[in-house]
Amino acid sequence: MYYLWKEQYPKEDRIRIKKNISRIISTLKNSVKKHRKYSDFTRLKWRIDKTQEELLSIATELLSKNKDSNAGKFILKTGGKVTLFAELARKGIHISDNNNHVENLMGIVGQKVKKNRQSWVDANLNIMMNTIWHIIL
Repeated sequence: MYYLWKEQYPKEDRIRIKKNISRIISTLKNSVKKHRKYSDFTRLKWRIDKTQEELLSIATELLSKNKDSNAGKFILKTGGKVTLFAELARKGIHISDNNNHVENLMGIVGQKVKKNRQSWVDANLNIMMNTIWHIIL
C-alpha cells in the first residue's frame, strides 16, 4: 500500500489491489491448512504456482501502467518469499505464515547480543538461536 500511495495511485485502485493481494494470500493460507491435514501436496503445489501467477499478474498490471513502478517491482521481488511457508509445508516443515513472534524473539536476541558486546558468530549466540528455534516449533 505504501508503494501505491507513494506513486499516487487513486485510493480506489489501491484498495482494489490490496483486496486482490489479501484474497490471494488468504487462499494460499487456507490451502496450506487443508492440504497439510490431508497430505495432498500435489494440489498444494498447484496452489503455490497459482499464487505466484496471480501475483505476477498484478505486478505486470502495475508495470504496464508505469514501467518504473516500485510497487510492481516490489511484488516481483517478494513474490517468492510470500509462498515460502507453503513450499516448506510441502516438505513437512511447519513455518507460520505470520512471523511476528519470530521478529519479536529476534529483537530480543539482537538486544542481548548488543548488550553483551557479542558478535553474531559466537557459539553462545548459536545456542540461543537453536533454543528459540525449538520454542517456535
